[in-house]
Amino acid sequence: MTLIALEEHYAWDPASRDNVVANWLRSNNPVGHERLYDRGALRLEQMDAAGIDFQILSLFDPGVQDEVDASRAVDLARAANDDLAETVRQNPSRFGGFATLATQDPAAAATELRRAVTELPLVGALINGHCQGRYLDDPAYHELFGCAEELGVPIYLHPTTPHPAVMQAWFAPYVADGMHLASWGFAAETGTHVLRLIYSGLFDRFPGLQMVIGHLGEMLPFAAYRLDRYYGLGGDENARHRLQRMPSDYLRTNFHVTMSGNFCAPAFRCTLEVLGAERVMFSVDYPMDDNETGAQFLASYPMDDATRRKISCENAARLFGGRIPQNPGR
Repeated sequence: MTLIALEEHYAWDPASRDNVVANWLRSNNPVGHERLYDRGALRLEQMDAAGIDFQILSLFDPGVQDEVDASRAVDLARAANDDLAETVRQNPSRFGGFATLATQDPAAAATELRRAVTELPLVGALINGHCQGRYLDDPAYHELFGCAEELGVPIYLHPTTPHPAVMQAWFAPYVADGMHLASWGFAAETGTHVLRLIYSGLFDRFPGLQMVIGHLGEMLPFAAYRLDRYYGLGGDENARHRLQRMPSDYLRTNFHVTMSGNFCAPAFRCTLEVLGAERVMFSVDYPMDDNETGAQFLASYPMDDATRRKISCENAARLFGGRIPQNPGR
């Protein structure tokens, strides 16, 4: 069974130099730190041990999006993409890459996405949520999304730390418990961001746009029924007619979800039932999660072979087309 994984991270200095998680790993988990920075023999060894044929790499959260100086962020993104492109060129049968974009400057982000896809061997982009409180439903990002639709490449919306106001209102008393991070805050933040994009009418404007979200859909499959049931009941009589379809319809036509770091059978079952097997893809969230754990979960989950192939590789091959190798790992 071919395995393609596409939420798989790496760190790169200077963009990752002050990263809180990377610095914590350096002091507390040297092996994890080494895995995060490695894009060579160690990563391949870990992939081979789990039977993973191909990884699409992305720069570790928050990428360049915490950089206050927009022009520096643009330069960092370009340098990071050139560096990642070299990794892909050195081992194109095992690695692909998502471009890093400086969303501080929406026009520059669109320009860099086009360069990364047409001049570099990258397959799309990964964006780490809001950029210093600015969300992607801002009309300034229409050029970026239009570019992605035109090029036929997906944008992966990855979690980041919740908006500062949300941090203060929801999470401030429980930061020491990590409630604002992967246990809850990341999913709440990213799921809300997805709904902002849907409710803004983005996918009516760009119906061919494809996006990817991780962790079995950031809780959205579980909420799909109520999203539709109560859409437009905010007191505005025109709100119910603002979108051409119900919110969950866009989840099924404009989003793929990965199983990254959420190897939970009941949640997996819900995601498959709500979105359909054609919209679910294997991923691990390496190195924060373990390759062998993820691969074993998919191999052991009760499903027919045709469905397992869709999730393991066929859906990714369809989404990325000729931008990833036909026979990865060989």
